[in-house]
Amino acid sequence: MLGGRRYVVYCGHHENSSSHAAVRLLRRKLRDARDDDDASHEASPLSGQSLSVGDTAWSSVTQGEDCGDDEFVAGCARFGYQLVAYSGRSPVGYCTFVVRVEDGSDGQAPSIEIEVLEIWVVPRHRGVGVGASLADAVAQLAVAGLVELEIRLSRAGLPTLFSFAIGADIHSSSGAHFLRTATSFLREKIDDLSVIFAGGLQHVLFDDIELELR
Repeated sequence: MLGGRRYVVYCGHHENSSSHAAVRLLRRKLRDARDDDDASHEASPLSGQSLSVGDTAWSSVTQGEDCGDDEFVAGCARFGYQLVAYSGRSPVGYCTFVVRVEDGSDGQAPSIEIEVLEIWVVPRHRGVGVGASLADAVAQLAVAGLVELEIRLSRAGLPTLFSFAIGADIHSSSGAHFLRTATSFLREKIDDLSVIFAGGLQHVLFDDIELELR
């Protein structure tokens, strides 16, 4: 229970609702809160442009390609998620983000990047843990992806050193706080992987998680 209410985060929508209803309600609440967000130093008005009625979790893979003239496009796997926080059956916040895993090229190390596209909470539900719940869910899904990558690299016997970053275009203090919170949760959950893998990750290797506040 947070602030006298129970908040639950879903990927997409409440089990008794639909993506269409969630997106429609969130966009209406975004419009209703625009004046308050415009006047606030802590929040930034959003349009909800990253919200999708259909694709609430998606993936795509681009193969590496030699374009000639010493130009090469690295292969890249992308995983996108749309998280919605609910109080009862009412959506009260959302976060959209993408995880990218890119092959190395031109002397650059392979990379893992988590990019937060949008994060927003209904004004009257701010300050009671909704953002933290969304940040925790971001970290949980990202770590699930790291576990899958660890298993695949382990089977191939390919320990790989990645650069690792989590970032976003920041327009408010609450956005910066969210990113720091998600990074903290991410580090904690990665440390906890020693319960699954002796010694933690052995094939997905990185020096640290870089925080990119753009």
